[in-house]
Amino acid sequence: MKIQNKHLALFPLIAIVFSSLACSFTVNMPEAKTGATQTFTVSEAPPEDAHTAKVSIEMGAGELDIQGGGEKLVEGEIQYNISEWKPEVIRDGRSLIIRQGRRDNLRIPTRDVVNRWQLKLGSTPLELDIAAGAYQGTLNLSGVALTRLNIQDGASQAEVRFDQPNPVRMESLRYRTGASEVSLYGLGNASPAFLNFEGGTGSYTLDFSGSLQQDLDASITAGVSSLKIIIPAGTPARVVISGGLSNVQPRGTWRIANNVYETAGNGPKIEINLNMGVGNLELITQ
Repeated sequence: MKIQNKHLALFPLIAIVFSSLACSFTVNMPEAKTGATQTFTVSEAPPEDAHTAKVSIEMGAGELDIQGGGEKLVEGEIQYNISEWKPEVIRDGRSLIIRQGRRDNLRIPTRDVVNRWQLKLGSTPLELDIAAGAYQGTLNLSGVALTRLNIQDGASQAEVRFDQPNPVRMESLRYRTGASEVSLYGLGNASPAFLNFEGGTGSYTLDFSGSLQQDLDASITAGVSSLKIIIPAGTPARVVISGGLSNVQPRGTWRIANNVYETAGNGPKIEINLNMGVGNLELITQ
């Protein structure tokens, strides 16, 4: 996903958050003052005595770019121009937390804010947690050894990709988001045993293409939204819809009985339980 004019496009997302606050009471908060752009270097070695590591990344409003291919546990740079946002790194055995600094009092960022995170993950098997606010993200986790992935964000524009098979067995993938535009590509390559996706009001794409290594049990909940689910041809899948959704647009070959949609195929099976009351659903097999 290519996002043009990132700095300008980010602030409508932030505005959603603060406008929702302003609907219920008057907000009079000082602006966060910007200064010269500074660079914070991240260079964390893998744990010596652990086969897996737990990495948590916590940021607020900004741009997040994560990819694999690193030589360390986590490496990269974080650029920021609000002094209170200077990142901090907390290391405890096999656990690593990289988080944005913050003050106790809430301040509104000005339009020329810089908060750009560019990180690489290494080959160590990971439990990865990502928490972000109003942000734009490109998370290319292709080939990253993930045993568990948990992402939680607010008003966001995010693309998560798995273009190569996961080298290890993934137990679970959880994604919770708000008023956002989120796309997950190559979920078959991620191959989690369990997938949980919770969306609010937004536009979401869940693409299950890739080399599925085990049966995948998915639970999807969405509010007033536009949802697209893509199942690769030849993959057995079953989608059970609850919540009263009536606007379902199937494309490709589906067997339909009441609120159950099925495709035939061989190999590991995808089972999806979808709860969605209002919105648009595209079910695509291709």
